[in-house]
Amino acid sequence: MAIDDITEGKLAKIEAERNWQLAQNIVDTVRDPLLILEEDMSVAIASRSFLNLFGVKAGEVLGRRLHELGAGQWNVAALNDLLERIIPHDEELDGLLLEDDFPGLGRRVFKINARKVFRPGDHMTRLLVVFEDATEAVLLDRHRDVLAAELAHRIKNSLQIISSFVSYEIRRAAEPCIEGYQAMQARIGAVAELYDVIAQSSAFGPVHIESYLNGISGTIQKSLLGRNSNVTITTKTEQLSILPDHAVAIGLVANELATNAVKYAFPSGYGEIILGFQRRDGEVTLTVSDNGAGLSGKAEGPGLGTRFVNAFIKQLGGSLAIATSTSGTTFTVRLPASILAQ
Repeated sequence: MAIDDITEGKLAKIEAERNWQLAQNIVDTVRDPLLILEEDMSVAIASRSFLNLFGVKAGEVLGRRLHELGAGQWNVAALNDLLERIIPHDEELDGLLLEDDFPGLGRRVFKINARKVFRPGDHMTRLLVVFEDATEAVLLDRHRDVLAAELAHRIKNSLQIISSFVSYEIRRAAEPCIEGYQAMQARIGAVAELYDVIAQSSAFGPVHIESYLNGISGTIQKSLLGRNSNVTITTKTEQLSILPDHAVAIGLVANELATNAVKYAFPSGYGEIILGFQRRDGEVTLTVSDNGAGLSGKAEGPGLGTRFVNAFIKQLGGSLAIATSTSGTTFTVRLPASILAQ
């Protein structure tokens, strides 16, 4: 009976070794460099692609711990902590980026993924660690962000030049034309502020709404009110960001409504305009409020920019509500939450 047990044990061991050799052969066919580590983080198997990429021999790697390899590039606390949690906590590691200088390779960025693997026959658990060379993709993203920021900066400068031309025309224009030129200048300024925010964020990514509305209010203050005005424009927003595709429309709506308030809400020359942006009942609201005299027949005419406002709100999939009295007016633009950047 004992002889049978020993024979069965030997056969199981031979089968396990055969399976493990098969696994090693499979590892060698994988394009990305990979290692199989023991629980103590020592190297059990190194793929052919790993050895070739880093210019080392199997004897220089096998049995050594990961943090001892190379010139210490893998001796990173964040990486070691994450790897050590995989086996006992049954966790996974996905997409950890590690950037360093590697002998013979130069500056490289590796994306590291790791999983727990089980070796049949000996009930031992190991780590499969894959090293994807992400250098080209990461550098391309960085280069794209730099180019996007530069492009946004140039667009902003071009719009400012156009705004300067409009300022020149305002000084030469007859009185009936000045108001139209000022409205045009404010619209150009609103779009320019968007590209300023984009340039500062270094990418055509989400637009921070507080920075954007602050810029628009500053442009209106400068172009329509001046330093000595007794009308102020402030913002009151949540810390939200919007998708760049919707930014121009939102900025122009805010600009048109605030510009209208500047023109018509304060016959006494004193007052405050507040640009707001908040979540509400599963939606997002853009509000433009003033403490002026309320809407008048003149304000409801073409000077309101009604066609612009309605067209942009329709484009955004929103709706407009107006509340007005002798103590002020509030425009509330209800917008779908889908305009927000997640």
